[in-house]
Amino acid sequence: MIRWLLTSLLLTLWLLVPGIAGAQEGVTFQSQLQVLHQELNPDFCWFHPRVAAVPDAGADHGRILICTLQKHLRVSDHYSGLYFMRSVDLGQTWSAPVLPPELDWKSVAGENLAVCDVTPGWHAPSRRLLVIGTRLRYSSAGEQLLDQPRSHQCAYATWDPATGLWTEWKTLALPDENFRHFLAAPGCVQWLVRPDGTILLPMYSRGPTGEDFTSMVLHCHFDGVELSLIEEGDALSVAGGRGLVEPSLAYFRGLWYLTLRNDARGYVTTSRDGLHFAPLTPWKFDDGAELGTYNTQQHWLVHDQGLFLAYTRRGADNDHIPRNRAPLFLAQVDPKSLRVLRSTEQVLIPERGVMLGNFGACAITPEESWVTDAEYLMSATPHPRGADGSVFAARVKWSLPNRLRSADSRSRIVVLGDSITKGVRTGVSAEETFAVLLESDLRKQGLEIEVVNRGIGGERTDQALQRLARDVASLEPVLVTVMYGTNDSYVDQGRSESRLTAEQFEDNLQLIVQELRRWGIQPVLMTEPRWGNKATVNGAGEHPNLRLEPFMERTRKICRDQNLPLIDHYKIWSDAQTAGIEIGTWTTDQCHPNPEGHRRLADAMLPVLQSLLKASAGQ
Repeated sequence: MIRWLLTSLLLTLWLLVPGIAGAQEGVTFQSQLQVLHQELNPDFCWFHPRVAAVPDAGADHGRILICTLQKHLRVSDHYSGLYFMRSVDLGQTWSAPVLPPELDWKSVAGENLAVCDVTPGWHAPSRRLLVIGTRLRYSSAGEQLLDQPRSHQCAYATWDPATGLWTEWKTLALPDENFRHFLAAPGCVQWLVRPDGTILLPMYSRGPTGEDFTSMVLHCHFDGVELSLIEEGDALSVAGGRGLVEPSLAYFRGLWYLTLRNDARGYVTTSRDGLHFAPLTPWKFDDGAELGTYNTQQHWLVHDQGLFLAYTRRGADNDHIPRNRAPLFLAQVDPKSLRVLRSTEQVLIPERGVMLGNFGACAITPEESWVTDAEYLMSATPHPRGADGSVFAARVKWSLPNRLRSADSRSRIVVLGDSITKGVRTGVSAEETFAVLLESDLRKQGLEIEVVNRGIGGERTDQALQRLARDVASLEPVLVTVMYGTNDSYVDQGRSESRLTAEQFEDNLQLIVQELRRWGIQPVLMTEPRWGNKATVNGAGEHPNLRLEPFMERTRKICRDQNLPLIDHYKIWSDAQTAGIEIGTWTTDQCHPNPEGHRRLADAMLPVLQSLLKASAGQ
């Protein structure tokens, strides 16, 4: 490994963004600028640096960092094969750039085939680093050839951390490739892995007559070897400015956010499913002024407590820079108004006399995300304003740990429910709740799992729906257990009806299942445990189980109708009562589980969840 001696001599900038009153929960960041590689050469400069974290790969800090990058050669948009650098100490030191033969140019019939504008990312289900970019054709003089179908084509390759080997480039088959997808490019995009392992891949394409580009998101299956199309999302377009290109996708609190490049300005839109989008809106600051980003890309950083955009723009004393492509900024976005909060804007990478190239943005650890870029300088000597061919990483360090699992190999389970799920009460500590017990049990089985408790006392299914995106989907869990009914069915004093009808309960539960599936999350329904026989009668003068049991039958019905996993605590506790066990001794008050009751709940959940997790991992 090579420790770059220049690092200690180069910029180390710490930028503190103040908390945003009323915007998010106050997440702030500091940014440290680091040089990953530096080289001056009159024939090329390094371009497209993008980093991905490979977890649990035997590195010092539990993960390996891979930085892909390319040489920009003398002809416009003429790039080398794909190089990569490697770090095992969270980016403190890096290997020199290496060009694997599998990722180099291929010469065919006098043409060179290359893949550029690559974005790497970790695909946890297959345990592969997946790199996706645009394959294109070069003449011997370095000019792009666009006269044939698929002259721009979606290409991908993988790196296996277990063997250290790369695969050859493969291409994604698309419909109507002779016309609608005559040129098809996923270059410089941010793509996402859904919790179910499928991929949402932004792309832009056009026909053979040179019309404006149209952008869309592709839903793809990836099994670790082959990438295949499942369905294609909306075609998004604007007139002029070459249309819409380089779309980048982010997921925040139950919505997908897409930012797109146009020659005149950047655009943003949102989607509930990642495929079908609302009307486009130009990027603006929160004071109504245009953001000023144009003819260049924008990318996202996502924290579970805030949404952030990286971009370049006019108006920063940078008119001497081509396309105003330096400095590079980061600012927080209001997810409701889709506007950039001007007061949060900070420079991540400074302007040093030359423009910055195509850049990347990604999560590295729960504490840190990166924005990477390089200086566009082909010269044997530095620029008078300081540019020296540096490849930069702006290391964005969060004030709060980021609970998104984007750069983490651990699976996450969310347990959603009422006070029975929340668990903590007099006589029950947090460590004795079924969520904590379940996490410990799964880890003993060799499954690196985080179980997040999202139970709220007194909650009903209609209230759970209101916070599903914010409190559950935003955590990107692999699966969610859903356990409701006690509060939905309960009869208050002075009333004869349940708080909700059984039909309303079923409808709400159906919607929860529908939303989780739409986000690619596996729902697991659970019935509530049975009340003990000594429970106080409810407001209608009857035992609470008389109202609860029909609601639990509705839960079972949904599982039968939709082929969903069911953990039937009500039946298990009823069978125990029939066998002569006084189940009231498993509770604190004939309703809420005591430590023994939580142990019983965890024991019932373990085999079901263990099986689902192993199936999702292909074991």
